[in-house]
This record gives sequence, C-alpha cells and structure tokens, in this order.
Amino acid sequence: MSVDGVQVRSKLRVNDAGCYEFCLSSSLSGYLGCMTTPLLRIAAIAVLSLASCSVIGLKKEVEVLEQQGGVTIQISPLPSGGAPTYAVAWRFEDGQRKDSAGFQTVRADGMAAFSLRSDFTYRVGAFTDENGNGALDAGEPFGMRTDVRPISLSDPKAKAQILPITMTRTYELAAGTVIEVPKENKKLGGKLNIALGDVVSIGEKRFAAKVGAGGLWRPLSFLSDNTLGIYCTEPYDPNRIPVVLVYGIGGSPQDWRYFIEHFDRSRHQIWFYHYPSGMRLDRVSGALAAGLNQLRVRHGFKTCHIVAHSMGGLVARTALTRAVADAGVNFIPHLITVSTPWGGHEAAASGIRHLKKPVPSWLDVAPNSPFLTALYATPLPAGTTHDLIYGSIKDGPFWLKGLNDGVVTVSSETDLRVQRSTRSIRHLFHEHVEILNQQETLDIIRGHLLPER
Repeated sequence: MSVDGVQVRSKLRVNDAGCYEFCLSSSLSGYLGCMTTPLLRIAAIAVLSLASCSVIGLKKEVEVLEQQGGVTIQISPLPSGGAPTYAVAWRFEDGQRKDSAGFQTVRADGMAAFSLRSDFTYRVGAFTDENGNGALDAGEPFGMRTDVRPISLSDPKAKAQILPITMTRTYELAAGTVIEVPKENKKLGGKLNIALGDVVSIGEKRFAAKVGAGGLWRPLSFLSDNTLGIYCTEPYDPNRIPVVLVYGIGGSPQDWRYFIEHFDRSRHQIWFYHYPSGMRLDRVSGALAAGLNQLRVRHGFKTCHIVAHSMGGLVARTALTRAVADAGVNFIPHLITVSTPWGGHEAAASGIRHLKKPVPSWLDVAPNSPFLTALYATPLPAGTTHDLIYGSIKDGPFWLKGLNDGVVTVSSETDLRVQRSTRSIRHLFHEHVEILNQQETLDIIRGHLLPER
C-alpha cells in the first residue's frame, strides 16, 4: 500500500486487552508505531483504507448479513427430558414443500432460533421424537407456525419477536409431508445459537477477547459459531437483585473480569450480555430487551439493574426503554454507564466514508446518526435513574481532538443531551479500558446500587 508515495506495510492484531492494534511500518522510516483504540479500532483503518484480512472479509460478511433474518420460537409445554424435542424450518411455496432450511434441538427452556433468508417465507415447527426413529410420527407432540417471514438481522427498524408454538398430539399435515432429523452427512445450516440464563464461567474461551473482536468484524459468523444471549455467573437467587453487564464494541465479557471477581454479591447477582458488537445497535438492543423480559417472566423478579461500558451504554439505554415499554412496568430502575460515546465517534464516520460495506454498528455510532437521534428522542422511563461515569488521561493519542480517555473524547462522553437525564456524573482519571479494572470505579458503582432494594 502506498501513502503519499511511501510504501507502507500494515498489520492488524489483537493485544492482550482485546484491543485492535493497527501497526504501520515503511521502507523509508522503519517502524512507525502502533495506534491502539479499544473502542472502534478504526481511525487508521478508515483513513488509510487498509487491505487487512479483517476488512477484506468484512464486505462479504455484511453482504450475507443483509440477506439474513432471524426467527426465534418458544414452545409449550416445555421439553420433559427423556425424548428429544427438535425445531425445524422449511420453505413452503405454491402449496409445495421446497427444501429444509434449519434444524436443531430445542433448549430445555423451550427456545430455539434460526438464521434464514429474509426474502423467503417459511414454516417453522417443533416435534418430540418419542420413539427415537428420527422422524415425526402420528400422535407425537408437534406444533407449527405457517407463513413465517424472518426478521431482518440488518434492518434497524425490524423489531425482534419470539413466536409461541403450542405442541399438541392432534394436528393435520398436508399429504406427503415428512418431518425428520437430517441425516448425519447432510449439512443443514440456519441455526442461531442463543442463551437465556445459562450459568457459566467468565473464563470460558467463548467469552475471550479474541471472540469479542470477531463479533465486531464478523457479526454473522458470531451468531452461528458463538452464542448470543444473557448469561448468569451463578444459579439464580430470588433474594438478590440481578445486575446485567454490557460490554462495548469489539469487547467481550472478560472486559468485566475484575468487576465480576471483586463485586460484593451479598445483595446482587451478576449477569452479562454476550452479543456481536458489529451488528446494528437496534437489533442487539432489541435482543437484550426481549431476553430481559423472558427472564423476568421466568423468574418473577421485580427489579434488575444494568451497568454498561463504552458503546454498551448505547445498547443498554435503548434496550432498557424497550424492555420497560414491552413489560408495561418499570423493572429496571437503574442504569450506570462507563466511558460511553454519547455524542458518537468520528472514527466511525471516517470508516463509513472509506468503506463501501462498513461494520454495521459504525452506522449507529457515527455522530448525529439516526440511532443517536432516536435515542435522545426517547426519554428514560419514569422512575429510572442514570448515573454516568467517564474518564480521561493526560496525554491521549494525537488523532483525538481535545481531552479524552485514549479512545473517546470527553465531549462525547459528557454530551449535553445525555447530561439532561443523568442523576450524577463522575470523572475519573483512567484510560478507556483501564477504568473497568479499578477499585475506585467498582466502589462508585456499588455505591449507586446499594440504596436500591
């Protein structure tokens, strides 16, 4: 690659903190240094239009993502152990079955999800294979929804929904319809991996920094290779209030390792949201909102809180307002955000200008984006308080104008529009990711949550 007549070699890598480092070296001046931005990782990428492996594959990833839609089902009654229950999807056009589109085992909580072409209509169903022959037989529990159109995974206006399917032993199917488990040698895609209240360890590989980075550059691959959803760090306890952690762009659940390991859990239990941060923010916010309401119904809790870092604050605030609106009751009285780009980030705008198919979430993080405009046009629910924490360092990178935390400018972290709806604002002298690993930060968050019961 040539920049101003100088041959430049570029390399993008992930450091130990989960940050992308864009390193440049030239034949004239040797090593020019690494520019590290753990929020958007894109300032140098966009300006130089680099041909890194991440950006090369990004275009194809986004093009496929734009063709895909999601279908999530909830069956009842729940699987009862013993015989397996399977979810299936198939195309049905002009009165004829066209082809199978998806297959998976239904979770113990009765949920299953598919990634399917958004321009097709499907039939989606589930059956319990009581006799173990790998096919639906008369009298076995079965339920189905017809004329199902997948909800676009890229359209920010598309609203996520969960389709209920009731299983019965009496039903009618078109003559010749066969519903069966695919043969082992038949590759059948379409599965979306979801989690809802699964108890896990934060140290698992699927929550590592490199996986989170992949969710930025390969959001569709994340949905099929990893598992989107809300996780618990311990079994649910009805006597303690859930605190849901939401990481930022390119981040991972392990960004919260210090927080999880040092948080006093005498009155709270820790959950976290794992999602592909490269997807449009309305879509991942909608999934978080739906998941919170599903868990609220399942466990019957009356209160939970959300603590979010960086771009996760934008996701969390949007999810909060939707979840409360859908529930018809405010069960999320407290939002705490840390180092969030409330005014957007210029690097996202630069990436949009320089790439034909940018990371989808950049479209929402760019200053004055429709997403940010809608966010401020939708007030927090009555009874919800927002405490804002932001950071700064003495000598930030040269490409950020004004005081900043090494990644986000203070002017964005403290945008006047968000200040109007905050209960408190705290300034800490820490870098963008470093701020999550400080006892000082943890004590402030803990203090905000303690008054709530």
